[in-house]
Amino acid sequence: ATREFLEKVNAKYRRKMGPVAWSMAVRFLYARKFDVVRALALFDQHELTRQREGLCRFDPLQEPLQSELLTGKFTILPKRDSTDAAIAVFTAHKHIPANSTHQTTLQGVVYQLDCALQNPTTQKAGIVFIYDMSNSKYANFDYDLSQKILTLLK
Repeated sequence: ATREFLEKVNAKYRRKMGPVAWSMAVRFLYARKFDVVRALALFDQHELTRQREGLCRFDPLQEPLQSELLTGKFTILPKRDSTDAAIAVFTAHKHIPANSTHQTTLQGVVYQLDCALQNPTTQKAGIVFIYDMSNSKYANFDYDLSQKILTLLK
């Protein structure tokens, strides 16, 4: 299944970053229970979203992403749930829309999700996403950003 996925995706996409790695193919296949057709559809959506939102190339050690990561508004918890899934939390009260663009916030989310998904346990068990609205005010909520985060997580 992995070989078939790689052949099809690398033939379709001539990526500037080079061919898709075996480990990345496995991530998409795990997410779709090794159904190649469904994994390819997921990869297509993944690539389109990254291109549309400017999430292809970014450096977590450069501003403004470095400061975004330090806010702690999105984090992968060190503990797992009872099924061994990783737990990701977006803490809405830490989000101040005027201080961060959608692109920077999404880069912070994507960077941490990419890191979490390098773990084989997370690849198998998945990620539980929590959108924590406690102590939030209307000023913290950004509907468009929430929609974009949900699209990333599909």
